[in-house]
Amino acid sequence: MSNISKEEGFMSKNKWLLFLLYIMGVCAACTNEDVVRRKEGEVTIVPLWENYAGRFRPDKINYYFYNIYDHSSFPVVVEDSTGIGVITQVLPVGIYRLAGYNTNVSADVILDTTKYLTVVAKFPSYPYTDYVPLNLCIISSEEIIIYDKDVITKEILPVEVKTKSLELIFRPSEDITINQINGTLDGAFASINLVNGRAFEDESDIFFKVDDPVNNKKVKFRISDVYSPSAVGFPSYKESKLSLTLEVKEGGKTKTKKGEFILNDIIEDIRTNKIPDDAITLYVDISSYKKLEEKVNLDVTLSR
Repeated sequence: MSNISKEEGFMSKNKWLLFLLYIMGVCAACTNEDVVRRKEGEVTIVPLWENYAGRFRPDKINYYFYNIYDHSSFPVVVEDSTGIGVITQVLPVGIYRLAGYNTNVSADVILDTTKYLTVVAKFPSYPYTDYVPLNLCIISSEEIIIYDKDVITKEILPVEVKTKSLELIFRPSEDITINQINGTLDGAFASINLVNGRAFEDESDIFFKVDDPVNNKKVKFRISDVYSPSAVGFPSYKESKLSLTLEVKEGGKTKTKKGEFILNDIIEDIRTNKIPDDAITLYVDISSYKKLEEKVNLDVTLSR
């Protein structure tokens, strides 16, 4: 009996030993996989406040790191509550876009973090109220490259984001009495890509309404930019356009008439001649369209 017990005990110990060796092998494999998966580097973001030309200072900054080629990963979000903005973050190897912005923005600004590889700031374009600064500052970069075991410092100049104004002045001909104007301005943006501070070009149509065009012949918009038809990547089919639907009084009756004007050439004129782009004024001449009663002629010119 004792010999059998010793043999059984020996076999039992061998089983446990084999089991432990198996577990150690699995753990070693897991460790090797972890090492491969966790190749990473360290980046420190340093805002250059000494060169900042803005009118205000942030009290809190959010940073969004977007891995450009790893679309399955969520952005790495880092908060800095000091307002200084110096942070150090460990990131998996890759190429990143950084959207950094202050959180104490104007109450009119909506920050959208659901967009692809960026954060977008949106603001009301119309009706235009007394000018209030966005109080929006970005500390961003379009490319940060992280290699394995990297320890890098990225110095970034903070930039205050500013908006522009676009004003339409309506000049109807003497033979037209307009009771109301409903319009669409397709060619201007009211949103900002916080990676680069430029207009976010996925959103462009601005709708407006003028209830008393007899006494109020102006409409003003707050915008981030206008379309640039000659820009790289601008779709060949895309046009910047002003569309108006008018309620016109004729012979004691109210009629609806429509008109359109392509703004591509005017926008090119603005950019080519470097018209001050913080205040753009366009004159909109409205006249009867002889061939079709339901249409009007629009002619838009740039104020210089």
